[in-house]
Amino acid sequence: MEIKQATDSCNENIYNSLFRSIAPLLRNFLYAKYRDIDKSNDMVQEAFLILWQKCAQVLPSMAKAFVFKVAQNQMLKSLEKERTKEKHIHFLFKPSHSETPEFEMEFSEFDLKVQQAIEGLPDGQREVFLMNRIEKMTYSEIAEALDVSVKAVEKRMHKALLKLRIQINEKI
Repeated sequence: MEIKQATDSCNENIYNSLFRSIAPLLRNFLYAKYRDIDKSNDMVQEAFLILWQKCAQVLPSMAKAFVFKVAQNQMLKSLEKERTKEKHIHFLFKPSHSETPEFEMEFSEFDLKVQQAIEGLPDGQREVFLMNRIEKMTYSEIAEALDVSVKAVEKRMHKALLKLRIQINEKI
């Protein structure tokens, strides 16, 4: 009986029914906990994608607990990744030793300009830039993670560096 139920869980109609009934609850749970509606929506989608990929192993009666656990784990990983990225950015642009007050003021202004320039990049370019420069991923690793070609990563990085150079020089 359980094998039949597990096979049935791969049924698209059952999956759609599960999505319609569980997704709003999951989205509200994640939003209440993390206060980020976009990330909550993304985590709901990711959790249901994983459910679909593992549908033969997850009984429909266990689907709710499964997607809640997956989504919560994904959200925690995402938040940890963001914290790490922020630490790296702050560390990279923080002076390693104390200088004159003028130098520190100029440096903090420059740091702000760099961060604003990075935030101003289009999503694809910013993502590639941070993955390469902060997370130290190679172009091929980035291409695999984003499901794009290495050439696409190279192009995004080239454009990102050009835009950063122009924006930072304009602000100086």
